Amino acid sequence: MIRYRLATREDNQQLIELTSSTGMTGETYLRIDRKPDFFKLLDKRGESKVFIAQDENTIIGSLCVSVQQVYLAGQIVRLHYIGDFKVASSYRNKGVGWQLCNELANEIVPQGADLAFLNVSKGNTKPFTFFKNRPNIPDFDNIGIFKIYQFIGRRRIPVSKFKIDKETVSEELVSFLNSHYCNYALGPVITTKNLEDTEIFTVRDKNKIIAAICLSDTMNIKQNVVLKLSFKFSILLRFLNSFSRFLGYSRMPVLNEPVHMLYIKYFAVDPIEKDLIKPLINLARNIAYKKSYSFVSIGLHEKDLLQKSFSGMFKLTFNSVGMLVSIKDNRALIDNVLKGIPFEDYSLV
Repeated sequence: MIRYRLATREDNQQLIELTSSTGMTGETYLRIDRKPDFFKLLDKRGESKVFIAQDENTIIGSLCVSVQQVYLAGQIVRLHYIGDFKVASSYRNKGVGWQLCNELANEIVPQGADLAFLNVSKGNTKPFTFFKNRPNIPDFDNIGIFKIYQFIGRRRIPVSKFKIDKETVSEELVSFLNSHYCNYALGPVITTKNLEDTEIFTVRDKNKIIAAICLSDTMNIKQNVVLKLSFKFSILLRFLNSFSRFLGYSRMPVLNEPVHMLYIKYFAVDPIEKDLIKPLINLARNIAYKKSYSFVSIGLHEKDLLQKSFSGMFKLTFNSVGMLVSIKDNRALIDNVLKGIPFEDYSLV
């Protein structure tokens, strides 16, 4: 008999095994492993709960929710991030996924939860079916495509007229980042804790920060494993690996092994200093190369104007779909997101 409950730390190994046995379909087949601690990524997302389905002593399904503080129309609101929705293959189409969603709703709706966000690989429509036509809860709105850019690590040292300095966490830096991300829909409310374990570089003008890039290595809490690629991508990666040493690029990943990835967690540039964008990206690419990462990655919404500065830069692109619901059916909140430029931190996805 299948029973449902909240997970504890003692469930760590089984949750890791469930994650490793399930992947995400879509334009790219991907699995995100969570070795050695399934809960460590959740701790970074925010206050989290894990709902599990268990048959006898075996965990056969999971669904997580994390509470985050985000900006919306200049105000700070609570966002419930839904993730890690997994059901073992032999238990699919048996109502397990539907009941996990019921467990989630029964937990957060009585607590007054409103905004909830779901992120899926483009082309993977299956998760949407579990969240449609639910009693007393509106359907999710599609808030657009997030472009996840993978810039290949590069040996060449970037040349810039700007002085780029390594920075430590400070209140000045936190304030600068918050002044940037408060202009996004669902932009993160950044604290010093969010910047733990990040490598930070800034540019200053008259001793004032005018640009910052924060790099994060998440290999110790999650590992992206590519299970299948399109024919085009497979040929491209083979070509790049054949000539990587000659071209001065990082080695490309291979199927079924973790992709060595460096994430651009936060990236803020004064709007009148757009010439800083490419030098900072190229600095991150050089760091990725020197530290043997294949890519430095950043996720941006399709409406984000920052993308224009990436034109002409060689990169691989993967697409993800953002889905948002107001449980209280507050259309004004949803409309504010749709009118704005949404943000999602893909180092935590």
